[in-house]
Amino acid sequence: MRLTDRGIGRDALRRLAFLFQDGMVLAATLRGMNAIDLLAPSLTRAEPLDRLCPALTDTGFAHLRVGLRTLAQAGWIEAGPALEPDATTIAWTAAGRAVAAHHDSYLELGSYLAMFLDNEPDAWERPWDGQRLALFAELVEGAEARWELDDLDAALRDDVVAHLDGALASPALLWLDASGDLDGADGPALPGGDAGELVARLLRALGWLGDDGAWTEDGVIALDFVVHLGLVGSYLPMFGRLPELYGGAISGARSGPAEGREWHVQRELNIRASTAAHGRYFGDADRAIAQIFDREPLSEQPRFVLDTGCGDGSWLARIHALVSDRTLRGRHLDEHPLLLVGADYSQAAVQRARRTLAEAGAPALVLLGDVSDPDALRDDLAAHALAIDDGLHVHAFVDHDRGYGGARAPQTAAGLSSGAYLAESGHALDPAAVEADLAAHLARWAPHVARHGLIVLEAHCVAPQVAARHQGALHSIAFDAYHGLSRQYPVERRAFISALRRAGLRQAATGERRYPTTRPFVAVSLNHLLGGGAAEHELIPGFDGDVARHDSWRPRPGVDRRDGRALHELLYEGGDLRHPRLWSSAATSLLVTQAIAVLEQRLEELPSGSVLRVLDYGTGTALAAIELLKATRETGLEQRLERAGVTLELHLADIPSSWFAYGYDVVRDCSWTRCHSLVGDDGRFRPLLEVTGGVRMDVVMSSMVFHLIPPKAVRRVAEGLADVTAPGGRLLWNAPDLGLPGPYAVLFHDPNRALRAHWKALLNGDAMPDSQLQRDAIAAASARAAHASLPLIDDDRAGRRILPRPHTGPEIGDALTGHFVGEVTTQTYEIADEETIDTLLVPSNQEEYLPEIEDAQLRAGIVEELMRTVVLPAMHASPAGTALGYNVHWTFGDFRPLEG
Repeated sequence: MRLTDRGIGRDALRRLAFLFQDGMVLAATLRGMNAIDLLAPSLTRAEPLDRLCPALTDTGFAHLRVGLRTLAQAGWIEAGPALEPDATTIAWTAAGRAVAAHHDSYLELGSYLAMFLDNEPDAWERPWDGQRLALFAELVEGAEARWELDDLDAALRDDVVAHLDGALASPALLWLDASGDLDGADGPALPGGDAGELVARLLRALGWLGDDGAWTEDGVIALDFVVHLGLVGSYLPMFGRLPELYGGAISGARSGPAEGREWHVQRELNIRASTAAHGRYFGDADRAIAQIFDREPLSEQPRFVLDTGCGDGSWLARIHALVSDRTLRGRHLDEHPLLLVGADYSQAAVQRARRTLAEAGAPALVLLGDVSDPDALRDDLAAHALAIDDGLHVHAFVDHDRGYGGARAPQTAAGLSSGAYLAESGHALDPAAVEADLAAHLARWAPHVARHGLIVLEAHCVAPQVAARHQGALHSIAFDAYHGLSRQYPVERRAFISALRRAGLRQAATGERRYPTTRPFVAVSLNHLLGGGAAEHELIPGFDGDVARHDSWRPRPGVDRRDGRALHELLYEGGDLRHPRLWSSAATSLLVTQAIAVLEQRLEELPSGSVLRVLDYGTGTALAAIELLKATRETGLEQRLERAGVTLELHLADIPSSWFAYGYDVVRDCSWTRCHSLVGDDGRFRPLLEVTGGVRMDVVMSSMVFHLIPPKAVRRVAEGLADVTAPGGRLLWNAPDLGLPGPYAVLFHDPNRALRAHWKALLNGDAMPDSQLQRDAIAAASARAAHASLPLIDDDRAGRRILPRPHTGPEIGDALTGHFVGEVTTQTYEIADEETIDTLLVPSNQEEYLPEIEDAQLRAGIVEELMRTVVLPAMHASPAGTALGYNVHWTFGDFRPLEG
């Protein structure tokens, strides 16, 4: 099957680039299993590993765990391995058995890949001959025959073809690329003789080379992805030795056939491939970096930037170009040049970085240094008259590449990650221990980054059951394998955030990014980390315990705040303002990032003495307002307002409730805030312009509100928002329960709707109770209805809390278009099971949504039982399922009022 049969296009070729790399890893993995006589027995006997492979050593098993996890990610076996061989059984799936029928092709390709063990700097430039060329010739014939896979179904066949093509073609493409032979505009400059003819035949089989020797359209696009193949290609010296690693003859990537130096990776190729893969993310950090260098006076800016794990220095060169923009305030580079400092444990990287920064004309210092030891870096910098805490710190995909220090996990801690990890000794590590070690590692950095922060790009592992559903859309199958085998320690994103918080760090309120944005996994994240030791009142500007309030509404004396407290703890870990809970933190961060950008732009246009005004419409317990206040301090906007002589007012408006009363308590000591009721004494909604006292807003924010507005009220709300938005101002909003969700997400309240549907089925007799708790709940609901002569099912009350039919994003957009112009966008974010249950157990949520049960304890019990036994398992098994929960579809709006 030719690539052109898949359809020409960059997306299809990007998918192939991922599958090509998976193919190299899978071929090497099956070869390793076959070499220790495990592959064939595992297909016929469902027995623990200690019986299937009695000679398996502890270190051999630890390395084999990585391989078995790879097979699970590919969907070939049912689950990842346990921590002990006697608890690990290989259960092949139907797809895995179908592929295993063609294991000979994978094994031959594994043997071919094992011919690339050389990791000398010029290894990829050397000519091919002898045994390698002879085996390549045999395999090219298989590629031309499209590997004879007619017995496989079409979807599986396409993936297997891509695996086999990739294992064969990737080394050839990397060889030509290293020699500069792929650069010809009309086609590759192939070497002479048999090697050149064989490569041409392979490229024609792929559909990348025409009969005239010129690149096809597919081929031209595919060239952009060749360097990325080096991510796996650089580790072929390690993958080629899987038989020895699985057999226990080599204890790991830091020891072995070249004791005392790196043997497991071809470092030059790795640097080049990593630079190409990482560069796309650097630009997303520009805004946070620019804000740091926009501070005045100059003493508030970092003296230098330290990139630990700098690779070839590309990020530092980009930062130099960014800060060299003279529009940034305070720093005049002729008088106060910014020093760029790089550190890397690889001598090859240090040399490359020095060249990169010299070519960029950047004042630079590049040192040998290891991210595992910030104190040693502190001492090295001191030798150059630099204090480590005077720098802005940046890390790009390096915190997982640390030495394992052996920090002990708390006895009660369960690992959030699914990775297969190796200790320095070559033995298996529990994910909880790896996460504890990450927290200890970040704690070592925490005091050094407290002043200016740490901007960190990090890659994350993806659980096997999730990766298996998204093959071709992620690099994780290959990534997790070569990192696990080389004793690196990527964890899943939720585990990373948990570790940084345990380390005493916190995320900034703005700038958080995740990649990709529409799938139920996070492969890469971008965060600006700050010192977490600040007291809550130090996070918020305008904080004064004796502030004179300018509110038009205050909570009535004696208002019960328990429901508000429950919501607040749903939004912040333990109610701690430093740590928003992850189910909503990124969506709030995006909203706040947009609001800060608008405020900064408006500030540039205002004279001294002006007032910037923000309305948080439907504030609840003030999540968006709190995060915006934090952001004004973190981004330096607070200072810029003061210098410009401009004040900021933050107006919070909502319906009086326990939620709003609690939000009032949180912000009441901040002089920037004013609170207003959306309803009058008569209980009717007031015009928004009346609510704000006749003043219009530069920014109107609305977080998690639009999906709750009844259909008949949407256009009235849109009109009110238009009235209160100043000319040139912005309406920014998000909502997690607006349809239509994409293929890999559900709406926020879909699990709630599923819960209610099942509960109603129990009440109607359409479903049978399967626990005493369910029978008790049905009996209580029936007794209530009979006693009060009420209907058994109260859909009217339940429908007030959650709309039975959710609005769609386009519907909200249409309602706004009579008054605004703008765009609606979407992203997806994970919510964990515990967060879902906490959402439902907020008292006002459960009593409104299951009104048929009056007893609060019984109602909470039935909510949790049905969620854990019925609803959440279905969510996990759906395309929206994640490792720890499911993916929620969020809708965002960015609108400007119509002129005139």
